[in-house]
Amino acid sequence: MMDTNSRLALLIHWPSSYGHWPSPYGAALENPTAQKLIQGFADKIQTLNLPLYISLPENKISRELLAYFPNAKKIDKKSEIQCVRNLFENPEIEHVALFNGIFPLLDISLFRKILALHTEYRADISYGENLPAGISPFFVSRDLLESLEIIEAKDIEWEEYGIRAFVEKNINQFHAEVHYEEPDLRLLRLDFSLTTLRSLKKTVAFFEKVQDKENPYTELLPLIQKSPDVLLTFPSYIELEFSSQSEYKSFFSPLRYIEQEKNLLSRENFLRVKEFIRTGFGDTSVCASGLGEPLEHPDALSYIQELLEEDTVPHVFVETNGVHLSTLLSLASHPNVAKLRVIVFLNSLEKYSDYSGAPVENLEKIKSTISKFSAALNQANKKPQDILYLQVFKVEENEAEIDALYALAEELGATFLFQKYNRYAGLMPERRVSDMTPLERYSCWHLRRDLFIRANGDVAYCKQTVDPKKKTKRASLATESLQNIWNMQKGDFIKNYRGEYPDYLPCLACDEYFTFNF
Repeated sequence: MMDTNSRLALLIHWPSSYGHWPSPYGAALENPTAQKLIQGFADKIQTLNLPLYISLPENKISRELLAYFPNAKKIDKKSEIQCVRNLFENPEIEHVALFNGIFPLLDISLFRKILALHTEYRADISYGENLPAGISPFFVSRDLLESLEIIEAKDIEWEEYGIRAFVEKNINQFHAEVHYEEPDLRLLRLDFSLTTLRSLKKTVAFFEKVQDKENPYTELLPLIQKSPDVLLTFPSYIELEFSSQSEYKSFFSPLRYIEQEKNLLSRENFLRVKEFIRTGFGDTSVCASGLGEPLEHPDALSYIQELLEEDTVPHVFVETNGVHLSTLLSLASHPNVAKLRVIVFLNSLEKYSDYSGAPVENLEKIKSTISKFSAALNQANKKPQDILYLQVFKVEENEAEIDALYALAEELGATFLFQKYNRYAGLMPERRVSDMTPLERYSCWHLRRDLFIRANGDVAYCKQTVDPKKKTKRASLATESLQNIWNMQKGDFIKNYRGEYPDYLPCLACDEYFTFNF
């Protein structure tokens, strides 16, 4: 029955930006625990006693999900805004609660609290600013459409990013009620919306532990503090060192301060990494980087091509000095080139040779290759700025050249990227222009989500353990599986979360713990 006070309808919409379900998702949903989650959400929806509408992709999984909501009406619209427009064609509906996914951890008390704010202040849109995805829907009113006459609008951003994302980027044009709830869990980047396999696995872990299924939010932080391992699932980012050395040693590279034996990533170890990624959630990105120059590897092109063709790898990053960038030019026409992110380090034009360690004539060669790459991407109907990046360290040495480097990136068709300088936990001198380290320390993102694999097959304790004079290796691919090595890393993350720092980790001297890769 329609709530006569709020005239509210519920809408479950699968965000178009998430695309299709990864292939393991269907099998995971058949797990009895996962089915219990979906049934739990369906029961909560039932208790709300409000009209329900669902917009899901047409496939086997969506048909199975719809079975949990027998009273729902289906909307055959793709985007959020199309669905909302469709609902507001019914004059009895004044507000819509929009669920981007399936919310087993929906908190009924927060649902009602935000709805009360929304209706009391007649907001265009209302949401919990710091709530993890899957805790509460956001609410939109008919006024959202009428106030800016966006029923007829054709802004592509609505279709690609959804209503809330668009509102947040144009917040001053809307009446938004933004609710803040303690504790603030934004820092943990939790997602309980079941829109990805990672989200599904993490939600299962939390759902099994919370006692109050109807109002679980207040239990989340105590649960994490008691069992930090609940945050860990599978690496989302693997830094893969193709080559341990570089012909040209940058002024800002650890290779100026340490010696590494010459090693190239073997095909055997490369295949081990690929096989490990296939056991994950289909969202593990790979970065060809490390301390050496990846494009000096004789098989660099074939390795990167294989990663682009791997369905379980959403993004492939290449961090390079640009000297051998022409190696990758043929990828501009690759069908999966949109997954590629090429990051070229360039910290100075006036002192290029001093800071790159390469002869000055390489500068024009690099600029020419970036320009050619950009043109080839345009020819392939791809946006170069999404694929090519010119990265500059924010350091004292190049402050006067930032504007020139920014202009160069635009001229070449690349995106300018400002990068925090990494001292490698005190191995290198301090060169930062500003200190962005948080005032209060928190747990390390890299121990929680990353793996750093060296060219010789060693898996480092972390990206900061590079000094061969110290203990740096957690294990080797030659003797341990990556799954076992990842399990070993979990123990160090739990200690790190609790503020315990073993001697073999440089945590106390590290200022990279708060940086986030993917």
